[in-house]
Amino acid sequence: MDRKRIISYLLIANLTIILILMIGKLSIVLRAINVIFKVIIVPIIFGTFLFYILRPLNNIFRKKKLKSSTAATLTIIIFFFIASGILKYFSEYFIEQFFILKDLFIKILKERELQQEINRVVNENVFNVDYYSKFLGDLKTYIGVALISAKGIFNKGMQVFSDALLIVLILFYLLRDGEKLKDKIISLVPKKYENTLEEVLDESNTVLSSYILGQATVALSLSMMVYVGYKIIGMTSPLFLATITFILAFIPFIGFFISMIVPYIIAVTMGWTMVLKLTVLFIIAQTLKGRLVVPLIMGKVMKIHPITDIFLVVSAATLIGPVGAFVIIPIYTLLKVFYNHFRSYIDFKLLR
Repeated sequence: MDRKRIISYLLIANLTIILILMIGKLSIVLRAINVIFKVIIVPIIFGTFLFYILRPLNNIFRKKKLKSSTAATLTIIIFFFIASGILKYFSEYFIEQFFILKDLFIKILKERELQQEINRVVNENVFNVDYYSKFLGDLKTYIGVALISAKGIFNKGMQVFSDALLIVLILFYLLRDGEKLKDKIISLVPKKYENTLEEVLDESNTVLSSYILGQATVALSLSMMVYVGYKIIGMTSPLFLATITFILAFIPFIGFFISMIVPYIIAVTMGWTMVLKLTVLFIIAQTLKGRLVVPLIMGKVMKIHPITDIFLVVSAATLIGPVGAFVIIPIYTLLKVFYNHFRSYIDFKLLR
């Protein structure tokens, strides 16, 4: 490949970046991108995540010579049965623990004498005639706001239902046609690029599978460790707090730190001895996670420096939110895969 062609590629890349920056200045385009992200991208992300989690089970059915559609359907049905059982078994417990934690936070407010201030304001208003007139005058406004809120809740419920349905459909088609998807993508490029693209897709598939399954295993291991630790030190609501750790542990590196905020607030209400015990538990769990669990399970799949990891996760969480913090590491790794193959291809052409 001659230098003129390389320069032309660089010019095209620069012009594309400039075009993206100019489009980003248009508010209507930003709103459209936001809608596309919420309605399409987020369900695809969660559908892909569930696909890699459930693919081992789907592969077992496929090895039993079941049709791809039958195997995908059975996999999803089993997943729903397990998820429903977990929700049914733990829902009452979680609700109970939520109210226990709420009472603890109310206790903190009372200890800081905020409740006395609230009572003072209420007592002043109760014996004020203008207060009742104002309340009756605002009653219609309150009712209107309540109706608007009910409509908003209904719309939000419909959006959640449609998102869940879309996730299930994406999951079904990935389980059924996942093997065919690679061939369809390869068929879209010229034949001279097919081998390179196949290598990129295979490596990307390996990276995603290793990351998602590995991160799920790390999250489960970490939550089990802190649950046992909570039971040993006598922390209230151990299962509820361990579940929070399991969910947030999917956010690389900083997720575990975030999950410890609520336990520390509870520990403060239980005394400084509990704070010290919780700190020891946190240090032990973090050490085991960093020195044993992550290296053993994840290996060197990601190959990302911890500083880069922190920078990416914090930046994505700030710009996009929790979803961005969750997906930024695999996206970054996939981009590295594409870049490495592209650089190898360019170097090969230059040497010819």
